[in-house]
Amino acid sequence: MNFLEYLRLALTEIINNKARTFLTLIGIIIGIATVILIIFIIQGAETYIMNELTQIAPLDLFQINNKYNSDTNRWIGQMTYKDIQAIKEKSGHNIKALAPRISSSGKIRYEGKEEDFNMISTTPDFQYIYDLKLNSGRFLSQIDIENFNNVIVLGNETAENIFQNQSPIGQKVNIEGMTFKVIGVLPKDYESPLFPVSINNNRGFIPITVLERIYNAKNRFTLMVRAKDRNHLTTVKNDVENILNTRHGTTDNGQSKFNIYEMANGIEMVSIVKIGLMILLGGVASITLLVAGIGIMNIMLVIVAERTREIGLRKALGATKRNILTQFIIESVILCIFGGIFGIILGYFSSHIAMNIAQNYINFDLSIPLWSIIVSLAFTSGVGLFFGIYPAAKAAKLDPIEALNYE
Repeated sequence: MNFLEYLRLALTEIINNKARTFLTLIGIIIGIATVILIIFIIQGAETYIMNELTQIAPLDLFQINNKYNSDTNRWIGQMTYKDIQAIKEKSGHNIKALAPRISSSGKIRYEGKEEDFNMISTTPDFQYIYDLKLNSGRFLSQIDIENFNNVIVLGNETAENIFQNQSPIGQKVNIEGMTFKVIGVLPKDYESPLFPVSINNNRGFIPITVLERIYNAKNRFTLMVRAKDRNHLTTVKNDVENILNTRHGTTDNGQSKFNIYEMANGIEMVSIVKIGLMILLGGVASITLLVAGIGIMNIMLVIVAERTREIGLRKALGATKRNILTQFIIESVILCIFGGIFGIILGYFSSHIAMNIAQNYINFDLSIPLWSIIVSLAFTSGVGLFFGIYPAAKAAKLDPIEALNYE
């Protein structure tokens, strides 16, 4: 007998016993559907959480601070602009943006009006660190940095409170007794990663070199680094730390003189929780499949008992133990594959129902991963093979004379 003949016999047996086949496969169908639904829900939860975290802070962003020794009241580390240049030269191909930042507060004055605001002193790359957008004008340029230009980019609310109905662009304001020219304004109610509307509306950006000159605070900045993507983050962090340690050395106990903090620190916990849920819920689904597999083995033993005379006749006509073994294993595997297919269909529709319900409360979209379907089919085939071996082996060992006389 060839494989097609084995397949025909298996399909004939399944078609002729529809009710028994369906009842046998209920466990497999429910188990596979559960596995797919679990994978879909966990993947969906991970995707939703990661999207929400991305809105809070870019997942490829980290910052570096000089360490400060409170006992000696001294800075242990002290980054310089030459360090920034060295990082760009050695690791720039993996970096999207690199910007120093000094945060402070100040008062902005214009024709008798005064407004408190949060002042950020930085470089042009800061615009790409937080994906800043402008409503009008431009952001800081490299020429502004090099020439110590007294220019400022304002948040929308600050600009409106100061200038009322006037256009802010090109106007002159006073900060700390110095005159600054307004070159840009952020959009109204603008929410950027990490910073909500309330903060963005009340901000002002000036060249970092200008602030350092005002306060004589050179090399006191925090360095913001954004990798090209999340996959390059670890590489960039290690490169930056090695560059700084090489240029500045380490402390007496071998520690770095700089603190490196990932803005989305702890994101690994999402993956750990995902794996834990996969193992826990996958274990529950596996128990369902195990019980279904035992049911498959039980029904195959019944089939062997029902077809004892047929097995004897086949052996009498020349069928070998291998032929009988192959026939019943294929029948068992085909049964499980049918269960797997119906389970995948049930899991697919269940997942879409779950997604439609979830979309009433949260905004996300997800499809069933192809690998889960492939794994499900492979698993069900394995179940059929594993639990079909014993009944098939029992059928193959039957003595043809005793089988023919079986009542």
